[in-house]
Amino acid sequence: MNDTQNSTLPNHFDPASTEFDLFQSPLYLIAHADFMFHEDLDKAIQKFGVDRTTYRLLTILRPRSPINIKELSHLTMLKRSTTSRALERMRKKGWVNQSLNEIDNRITDVSLSDAGLELATKVMRLGSRQLQRAVKGLNEAQLEELVGLLKKLVFNLNKLPIE
Repeated sequence: MNDTQNSTLPNHFDPASTEFDLFQSPLYLIAHADFMFHEDLDKAIQKFGVDRTTYRLLTILRPRSPINIKELSHLTMLKRSTTSRALERMRKKGWVNQSLNEIDNRITDVSLSDAGLELATKVMRLGSRQLQRAVKGLNEAQLEELVGLLKKLVFNLNKLPIE
């Protein structure tokens, strides 16, 4: 029986249990995998003058350009101020263009420049190599199952706050 009431978690997964094992915790393992993925990738993308924030922006801008800053911030899970500062750096390097939205001039749209698209293509190749390393030994069905399970976690966490 768990130390918490109404919990369906096995004790070793339940942080409230005395039997909790952090190193078997799904969210710890997700965070650890993400850390390791980016730790290595960050070093590889530095040679292009790209940091993690820029990489995240490029991953969204490449398939969705043009996009407004609010949506870009949401999809990259970055604060709007962080997004704006990074976009300003990217604009100065000639990687993005910014313009007022044709329908609503209160909205700023961002698109990749030709140089930005070329850069995105290069760094996405590195991201692809890193992902291939990460999923080595998993077949397509296992990857689909993993993605489905992660989507379920995200869905559950998006419902209601803890309190």
